[in-house]
Amino acid sequence: MKGRLGIGRYFGIDFYLHYSWFFVAALVTYQLATVFFPMEFMGLRVRAYYAMGATAAALFFLSILLHELGHSVVSQRCGIPVPRITLLFIGGLAEISREPDDAPSELKIALGGPVVSLGLVAIFAALERLCEAQGWLAAMLVADWLWKTNLALVVFNLFPGYPLDGGRVLRAILWWHSGRLRRSTYITSRIGIGFAWLLLTLGLYLLIVHRQWNAGVLVIIGLFLKGAAEGGYAHAVQRELLAGVRVSDFMTTPPRTLPDTLPLNVAVEYHLRASHYPAQPVCDSDGFFRGMLQLADLKRVPRVRWPFTTAGDLVAHGEAGALGIDAGESAARAMRRFAAPGPRTLAVLEGGRVVGVVSRSDLARFIEIRIALEG
Repeated sequence: MKGRLGIGRYFGIDFYLHYSWFFVAALVTYQLATVFFPMEFMGLRVRAYYAMGATAAALFFLSILLHELGHSVVSQRCGIPVPRITLLFIGGLAEISREPDDAPSELKIALGGPVVSLGLVAIFAALERLCEAQGWLAAMLVADWLWKTNLALVVFNLFPGYPLDGGRVLRAILWWHSGRLRRSTYITSRIGIGFAWLLLTLGLYLLIVHRQWNAGVLVIIGLFLKGAAEGGYAHAVQRELLAGVRVSDFMTTPPRTLPDTLPLNVAVEYHLRASHYPAQPVCDSDGFFRGMLQLADLKRVPRVRWPFTTAGDLVAHGEAGALGIDAGESAARAMRRFAAPGPRTLAVLEGGRVVGVVSRSDLARFIEIRIALEG
């Protein structure tokens, strides 16, 4: 994900703010300072309303981060790492490294966020009572808005459609009772897609008929939920199809490797031009993998230097470990490698030697064939 600002690392998780968040934070602050709080409490200075709006907005977005952190901490306790959490213009996104292996873990992770949000509802409601007793009316209004908004977030998220938290809870329950992840995901994703279409229709109606421009948020959320629901089911299908499949089952053999002493002009003319892969493995004289010669690497060397530069020279500074995958690795692991930013082609290794090559397109074609054969 591009366009984000790192804000720290906590609990082993990197936290980011997407640049779109700053616009939404400013918009929420403006709406609260110019519309909501003045209607509830008249007679304050403009700067006081903006202070209330900024405080409420900051604490609300902190609440969203804590909601995602609730999911993430439970995920880590279930043995599933969470590398990062990003605060977006439509909420938070915890990027887990893989899906849960069983229904109980899925249920625990799905409930982690709502439990935190309900705790925040109780805290802000208690703060409202305290501020009211002390006569701090401005603080009371901020706390009142926060507990009600967090409660609304919980209610929205508990709608039983994937990928919302309620959808994941329902999926976990169905999975637990039936043992069929794919079928459970299909049911909850259809509910999620239906809910997304409802939000899209309502948003477009308010935009076109009533000219309520803030209804565009409903359209954006609807599109996001629809895409996530469809992607979730596709991922469940792939997970089922790839169960028990190893990288060696769909790699291309025999591999075409380049000796590390081969000049670049020869490598390009007689190897890369004849290959449908944008990268090829480079091996030393003993046959051990040194790295991948990639098309992008060639740009670092002027063409006039190609006859005097070897393939080994070009990959000497690369990380071979990041460009190879063991032949016994699961196909699901390969899919996660290809889903992350990085090389599109990997060398398949056994004992440090290249036994094949695999690419994103190889995996996609393997899945496509499996789906077609399944009927």
